[in-house]
Amino acid sequence: MKWLRRIAAAPLLLLALICAIGAVRIFTHDLPDESIGSGIFAAVIAAAFAAGAFFLLRPDLALLRELSFAQIRDWACFNPLGQATALYVVAAILMRAVPEYQLAPAFLAVCILSVAAPWRAARQQRWWAHAGLALLAWCLLFLALAGTAEAIGPRGFGEGGMIFLLPMEGFPLLLVASGIVRLIRGEGSKA
Repeated sequence: MKWLRRIAAAPLLLLALICAIGAVRIFTHDLPDESIGSGIFAAVIAAAFAAGAFFLLRPDLALLRELSFAQIRDWACFNPLGQATALYVVAAILMRAVPEYQLAPAFLAVCILSVAAPWRAARQQRWWAHAGLALLAWCLLFLALAGTAEAIGPRGFGEGGMIFLLPMEGFPLLLVASGIVRLIRGEGSKA
């Protein structure tokens, strides 16, 4: 039942985000053919979707209050999604601070995750689960950094984004290598 609630909340959160973005764009007159009434309607619909997701996720949100700082720190250091979140926050702050050089912090964040996540996955008992999380975290980090670059600058990364081919090609190879290392270590420990 817990996963069913989470799965039902995901599209509600997505719709809330889409409606909220639409409302902001209407209020800032980024959509010229829309009136303020349309913006208010989009904001109300976004609030309704967000409230529905909140009520579905309320038991999970209550459990977050019981987390200690050490548990949150361990999640940010050892979980691929936590690593991606921490790297995104640092890179986004640096990208916002120096928009002319926004490519460098984004590139470093993706490269660090491209090396750290497979290394961590190779040392785990359940490699497949951590490899899947690493892949998800890498994709989310890359897309979030591209979206942030697009929001900060009019052209986003532009042609300089070609530098991301290095981590794009290196991450899958490192992930496969971590699986091979895990396989060899697993067979070595059985013998």
